[in-house]
Amino acid sequence: MDRLIFNKFKKTALYRKSIAFLMEFYRKLKKILVKPDEYVKYPPILANSFPKSGTHLLLQIIEPFPKVRNYKKFIASMPTITFRERSKINTIKLINSILPGEIVAAHLFYDEDYHKVLIKLNVAHFFIYRDLRDVVVSEAFYLSKMNRWHRLHKYFKSLSSIEDQIMFSIKGNSFLKTPYDYPNIAERFKRYAKWIRCQNVFSLKYEDLISEKKREVITNMIQFYLYRIKDKRKEGYNLNELVQKSLENINPEKSHTFRRGERGNWKKFFTEEHKKAMKEVAGDLLIKLGFEKDLDW
Repeated sequence: MDRLIFNKFKKTALYRKSIAFLMEFYRKLKKILVKPDEYVKYPPILANSFPKSGTHLLLQIIEPFPKVRNYKKFIASMPTITFRERSKINTIKLINSILPGEIVAAHLFYDEDYHKVLIKLNVAHFFIYRDLRDVVVSEAFYLSKMNRWHRLHKYFKSLSSIEDQIMFSIKGNSFLKTPYDYPNIAERFKRYAKWIRCQNVFSLKYEDLISEKKREVITNMIQFYLYRIKDKRKEGYNLNELVQKSLENINPEKSHTFRRGERGNWKKFFTEEHKKAMKEVAGDLLIKLGFEKDLDW
């Protein structure tokens, strides 16, 4: 019975925040002893994502990479607690605090200065994104039912139907006014979009990681990471074994934010009004990102 209670407690926000606090204390102690050349031997990894696009799936694939450690550090341009954009100075400070070989999850807006700091630290930067129609459905469920700590929870909760909650996620403040910076889905994505074109960033689609292409994508991810290791020991790694370890570590049920993760799940929930609104705010963007060829959907 005690174990059952503990397992339930492990799924709570209080448990995650307690672990994060202890890990942060340990990280700060380690940072004092870090030497610059350690970033060359042990490249950090940034698992960056547009919210509700597969952050935990990306982490599960990365965690078996050699010589890495996840201290549960998360860098958000707009933290859940405040839902206000963090200052550039504080964000750069957080990036500079990353340890050699550390895996850090993030919802990090694009900024040229952030990009320069990540390159300086020899960070292997992965950025994952997803069909924005699936994002708005996932976000509507997540912010209305799963994350009571989020500043937008009460606004999603105030809407009486999932249809209105999805519309709120599509249109943002133009549908339901809030005191927070919550524009439509396209404007929210544009804050991240330039990561996709960055030469030193491995950008990938969530959909490719749940398709027959996933082994190929994961292979390329590992090669991208190994390229940053300036150490002869990397020659001893067996690429096929590393890929298999990443594949075996995938377990969506371990994610506290996981609901379904299906491709095209939006088709089960979108009404004609949703389609119309989505085409108006993000139709061209969906084409540009390669999720549609035209507006006939």
